[in-house]
Amino acid sequence: MGLFRLKSRQTLFRQITFIRFHFYIACFILFITCVISYRQPSGLLFNFKDFIFEYSSSGSVRENLINQQKQEQKIAYEWLENLFKNPQNYPHLISNQTHQSHVYDYLQLADNYLSFSYTLLDQPKQFVSQSNDHIVISILYSKQNSDHREGKFYIGQVLYHLLKNHQSRFLITLCENNNTNEQTSDGIELIRHLLPVFIVNSKSESLIDTYEREKQAHLQCILANFQSFPNVNYLLLLQDDAEPISQHFYYQLSSLIDSRIKQQWPAHGHRKQPAFIKLYHPRWLIGYLNPSFYVISQLFAMSFSITFFGFSFYRILTQARIFNKNNPPKFSLKNHKFLFGFVFYFFLITLVLILLDHSNVSWTWRSLHPSFYSIYPAPSCCIPAVLFFRETYMDIIDYLSNIQCHKNYAIDTAFDDLPKRTRLQTYLVEPNLLHHIGLYSRLRQKYIDAYLLD
Repeated sequence: MGLFRLKSRQTLFRQITFIRFHFYIACFILFITCVISYRQPSGLLFNFKDFIFEYSSSGSVRENLINQQKQEQKIAYEWLENLFKNPQNYPHLISNQTHQSHVYDYLQLADNYLSFSYTLLDQPKQFVSQSNDHIVISILYSKQNSDHREGKFYIGQVLYHLLKNHQSRFLITLCENNNTNEQTSDGIELIRHLLPVFIVNSKSESLIDTYEREKQAHLQCILANFQSFPNVNYLLLLQDDAEPISQHFYYQLSSLIDSRIKQQWPAHGHRKQPAFIKLYHPRWLIGYLNPSFYVISQLFAMSFSITFFGFSFYRILTQARIFNKNNPPKFSLKNHKFLFGFVFYFFLITLVLILLDHSNVSWTWRSLHPSFYSIYPAPSCCIPAVLFFRETYMDIIDYLSNIQCHKNYAIDTAFDDLPKRTRLQTYLVEPNLLHHIGLYSRLRQKYIDAYLLD
């Protein structure tokens, strides 16, 4: 009887020690995770901290960001000005024969060009050859409120990044939304001399609603680029405040198209290409505070995978050291310690991932190589960077031509409704290949919350 009690006490002591050991490990892991989450942008605690102090610090954050952007835009303006004044130093961008951008060499005006509602600012001086596997990147901008001295020359920042790291496969054009009679800034006058500029809304009536004009600008820019480059299959339409994140942006985009999109949606294949693929979505709308089915399913799948492989590896290491051949390790699910440990660490890892946030975890390893990129149905909101397809662009033109945009139904909302009203699908690439730098909204004529930029 005494021996039985002694064994029971020993068993109870081992169980308590076992629970304490894993409890202390969990506390240590959670402490480290909370510190990282508090300091890491987009972490759960970081977001709570910003939410609490947002109103008291938003003004200073905005001023610091404006001053930072003024410096960056000054550098961009000076570089673009040097490109304009010394084109001989940039033969990969400017032709020595025509003194025009090499993009003009591939530009072909449609036969009925004059009947369209867009115009080309400068005509090409020569036509060299058909575009061969090129990708067009077009930036839609407004000429109002674009002075770099005020920190609003966002298109200068974007062009500086794209032209400084330019690769010959990419043809860069501009679409200027003719939505104001204001005097153009020095920066706008400068970029007009560097690249082909399509003036969209050139024949629009001044009484048209601002949001409808914005829709018309997107429609005409898509139309102008696909018609002017008839052999190009892909158009990346950027808003003027969508800047590439990495210096390797061209490689990322090329790999995405060649290794993923062409394989998943081959041109003229049995599977129809989508309406478009977004290359940007706000981080704060894609985390665990704004969960989607994809984000939640990935959370539990990642938690299970990490728990399974980590716990199995731990069990193998410990039991291989403890057990001998006569007493092999047992991995039976009937072992209550195994079940307790697995469930305990599954929920612990799930909590760790929630604290770190989806973008900090998933985007980190997906950014290692384009083959890891995820492509899934696009959630609502935001079109700063959208990849369009030649096969389906006319469907989009028809769709946009038959809807009316207004204050409560802007262009991004119209694109959200596109899958419901057509048979086309829309997708999002994860992680973001670009980020949003526009602190000032020209459409709403005011500064946005600085905490919304990413």
